[in-house]
Amino acid sequence: MHQFDEVIERKGTNSLKWDGVVKRYGADELIPLWVADMDFKAPQPVLDALTERVQQGVFGYITPSSSVNESIVNWARRRYEWEISEKWLIHTVGIVPTISNIIKSFTDLGDEIVIQTPVYYPFYDVIKLNDRSVLRNPLQQDETTGQFKMDLEQLEASITERTKMLLFCHPHNPGGRVWSKQELEALAAVCKKYDLLVISDEIHADLLYDGYQHIPLASINEDMAERTFTCMAPTKTFNLAGIIASYIVVKDNKLRLQLRRFLESTFMNSQNAFAELATETAYNKGEEWLEELMKYIQENYRFAAQFIRENMPKINVIKPQGTYLLWLDFNEIPLTSEQRKKWLVEEARVALNHGPTFGREAENFERLNLACPKATLEEGLNRMKQAYLKSKF
Repeated sequence: MHQFDEVIERKGTNSLKWDGVVKRYGADELIPLWVADMDFKAPQPVLDALTERVQQGVFGYITPSSSVNESIVNWARRRYEWEISEKWLIHTVGIVPTISNIIKSFTDLGDEIVIQTPVYYPFYDVIKLNDRSVLRNPLQQDETTGQFKMDLEQLEASITERTKMLLFCHPHNPGGRVWSKQELEALAAVCKKYDLLVISDEIHADLLYDGYQHIPLASINEDMAERTFTCMAPTKTFNLAGIIASYIVVKDNKLRLQLRRFLESTFMNSQNAFAELATETAYNKGEEWLEELMKYIQENYRFAAQFIRENMPKINVIKPQGTYLLWLDFNEIPLTSEQRKKWLVEEARVALNHGPTFGREAENFERLNLACPKATLEEGLNRMKQAYLKSKF
C-alpha cells in the first residue's frame, strides 16, 4: 500500500481541492480535507491507457464502444451480484448533470422530489434550480452508534399528490451508511405504494469497508428495476472525477427511450475522448488497486478515530460503512455552527466540509475526507488537536 503514502504536489494544477481553498474558505495554507476527491494517483493501467492515447496525438470525435458496456456488465456482476443488460446502459457526462436531466425529463414544474436529509448538497440545488420542490425526509440517528436510519413513517405522512420522485443517496454521503437489504426493501415498498420514480445515486458503491456489500436498489425486486434510474461512475472509485465519465442503468424500455430522446435534444449524449477508455480500463484492470485503496482508507479511519478519541474526546466519530468520508459530530463542542466554521479555518487551519451545507439537520457536524496520504491526514489532525487544546474545550 506504499503507493498511497506518496504526497503528490497538487497546488498549481487548478485543483478545486487545493487551489480552490482560498476562494471557498478565505484563507491560504489550510490542509484541505474537504471535497470528495482523492490525493492518490489513479490505477497504473488507467494511466498507461490514457498516456498511450495522448501519445497518439489525435483527439477527434469518438464512437461508442461495445467493449466498455461489457466491462460495466461484468463489473456489476462481480462487485454487486447484479445481472444487467448492455442495452440498459446510457453513457452520460457526470452524475449531477444526469440527475438534473432526469428531473427535467420526468417531472413537471412544482413537483415534489424527496431527499433524505442531511445529504450531498448538490441534491438541493438540482431540484430547486429546476423549479421543483424539495420534500425533506429527515434521517434519524441511532442512539448508540450515531448511524443514520430511515424514517419511512415520516416519509409516508409527508407524501402528497405532487410528490413524484425520490432522489436517493446509496451509499449515503455524508454519513457513510451502506443501506441494508431490509432497509432497501422497506423503501421499495413505499416507492411502489405511492408510484414514485427513483433516481439512485450509487457513485460510492465500490468504496466499502470490510463486511459490507453494496446492493443496488434496482436489484431489490422487479418493480424497483422498472422504476429506478441507477446512476453510477468509475470516477469516484478510481479518482477520475476530472474526466467526467458516468452512466445510467435503466431497465424500463419506455423510460430509457424517453431519457435518450431528452439527452439527444440537449446534446448531452456523448462523452469526451478519454471517458470510455478510462471506464473500460478501470473496470477491467483496476480491481487490485481498489482493494489496496480500501485497506489504506480503513487504516486512515482507524488512525483518525483513535487520534480523535485520545486527543479531542468531545468530537464524536461516526464510523463509516462505506465511502472515504468521515462524519464528525461536534455537538459537545460549545460553539455555534458559524463559530465552529471560523474556528476550524482560523485556529485549526484545516478545510472540512461544513455540516449545514448538507442540511439543517447537520448543524453540529463536519465532513472530513480520509482519501489522502497518512502524513497529510496526520498534519490536519495535529492542527485540530493544537486548536482544541488551546481552546480548552
